[in-house]
Amino acid sequence: MSIQLTSQQQQALDTQKDSPPRVIDPRTNTQYVLVSEMDYESIRELLEDDRRQQAIGAAALRNAAGRIDDTP
Repeated sequence: MSIQLTSQQQQALDTQKDSPPRVIDPRTNTQYVLVSEMDYESIRELLEDDRRQQAIGAAALRNAAGRIDDTP
């Protein structure tokens, strides 16, 4: 789903060059950070790689613990 920015929102984006703009959902007070799609894809790839590495590390620890338990 895509949401079109209003001209006021576009002006706010244009004036906020230093950091990603934040928006607040007034119903829930949840804050969101707006990033470009290219930045989002890069971040998503990093997070997926990190999760994959954590899963591999957890599996290695389980395997090592199993080998310790099997030692006579």
